[in-house]
Amino acid sequence: MGFARIDRRSFLAGAALLCAPAANATASAAPRVAAVDWAAAECLLALGIAPIAIADIATYRQWLPEFQPPPDTRDLGSRAEPNLELLAALTPDRIFLSNWQRGLAPLLQRIAPVEVVTIVDARSDAMDNVREAFTRIASSTGRQEAASSYLSAFDASLAGSSRALAGVASRPVYVGVLHENGTQLFLYGKGSWVHSLMLRLGLRNALRAPTSAFGNALVDIAELAAVPDAVLLYLDQGARTRRAERALRASTLWQGLPMVKEGRARTIPPFYALGGAPSIRRTMRLLAEALENAPDGHRHG
Repeated sequence: MGFARIDRRSFLAGAALLCAPAANATASAAPRVAAVDWAAAECLLALGIAPIAIADIATYRQWLPEFQPPPDTRDLGSRAEPNLELLAALTPDRIFLSNWQRGLAPLLQRIAPVEVVTIVDARSDAMDNVREAFTRIASSTGRQEAASSYLSAFDASLAGSSRALAGVASRPVYVGVLHENGTQLFLYGKGSWVHSLMLRLGLRNALRAPTSAFGNALVDIAELAAVPDAVLLYLDQGARTRRAERALRASTLWQGLPMVKEGRARTIPPFYALGGAPSIRRTMRLLAEALENAPDGHRHG
């Protein structure tokens, strides 16, 4: 049976009573944490902590396959408007948010202590933010040793991907998502960890347009012609991508792009561009595989 919806004023009035900590809780018990954003969720799972609840869990399972939550993990609904009544009834010890959800903090603090994890911030490097976020989550949950091991493996993966890409020709690369209208696409650029990761892998980002606060830009298909030697890697988001591809097959502009005619526009599996360290580790592998296996000889020699 689902939880009845109540107005938020009534919810806040009773939240303190609903959220009283259990008297028999022990210091050794695993922390009961909830993740309203996927970045924190995947980091917790990578550290060996299963959140009791995650927002929009069905989409999480599709986009972040590396660290899957247990089947009994509760679904908090929308990441923008999580189910507060359910969250209160679950009595978490701590609730994790990403900084883009900071506006939810006053409401959620009525339920449990809130920890805001910063991923994308125009004032700092997104890759550095992700590493700091992972360390903070580990510290707040007592998983520092697990974090140290994971970050060592992360660094090894980054070094390995860099070596794998060292022989790839220095074509500029676009990474993004096709818009369903078949005339535009979102591309990742400065401010995103996708851009920071590309630089660390020795890749050149082909995007020249200014980016949003999230590090992406909505551009017209025609703008891709400005960098005719580029590679385009676009995320395969299932039905949404199929609809975009159908529209593009009928587009003479798209079909005339050198990257399309020469097989340099291709799909890669989806990743969460606002995710944490596990998402970056997955993305570095996806980029390396896509560019190593490029169909038209993008390698030196």
